[in-house]
Amino acid sequence: MKTASSDLAMPTDSSATQDRRAYDAHLGSPLRGYFLCPLTFVWAVGFAMLFPIAAFVAPKWFKKHGWWFPRTWGRVPLWWHGVKVDVRGASNLEFEGSRLLLFNHVSLLDLLVMSGYCPANSVVIHKKEFQRIPGVGIALKSLGMIAVDRKDTKSAIASMNSAAQRIRERDETVIMAPEGTRSRKGGLQQFKKGPFLLAMQTGAPLVPFLMRGVDQILPMGSIIIRPGRVTIDVLPPISPEGWERKDLNKHMDEVREVFLEYLTPEAE
Repeated sequence: MKTASSDLAMPTDSSATQDRRAYDAHLGSPLRGYFLCPLTFVWAVGFAMLFPIAAFVAPKWFKKHGWWFPRTWGRVPLWWHGVKVDVRGASNLEFEGSRLLLFNHVSLLDLLVMSGYCPANSVVIHKKEFQRIPGVGIALKSLGMIAVDRKDTKSAIASMNSAAQRIRERDETVIMAPEGTRSRKGGLQQFKKGPFLLAMQTGAPLVPFLMRGVDQILPMGSIIIRPGRVTIDVLPPISPEGWERKDLNKHMDEVREVFLEYLTPEAE
């Protein structure tokens, strides 16, 4: 059995880090995005509405194969918008047991990329506001995703406890954004404590799932998806074994430094 590494891959070559950070998404013309924007909206809402229907009509089949729906939901619009996705390091997900998949959140395009390329049978911890999106909200519920109400501490704690229980009992891949929400200024924000407390509580390793190019293809405030290239880097798992609560901030900073090998920090 392949186990999670307890060592952090800390930066060793500053020039190599700068090269990785200076990412070029090879953007194409936005014209295709203008024409396809309405179609993408219809697809996002319409296809998502099929999720609960399939869950109701064929619950056993949906429980086993339901991951096909979000994967198709994400990949189809990426294809017609001319967004090519290159996944590196997928072998770092090839170990038994549960894991916490941590991704950088900087663009709405993250939703399509994560849906299309995350591991099968994953569960996403998402903010409760997503449930208000037509079609998407009911799709998330039918897939058993976990909503967190950030304005209600008691409810948020209950959601995290539910995630911890599922990690222990089902060996699931739990997907979280350690920044908590999208970066408004661009770049990697400071991390929240939730994912790290969950890792300590369950012993599940943290797997960085870094997306580069999404903020160039669909910048903050835009709805026009341009053709381009997204690279996903799946980094070696980081074990929380031996972590102590008093050192939590230190561990958060160490993991964030791993992300910063590939990503620029948030602009001040």
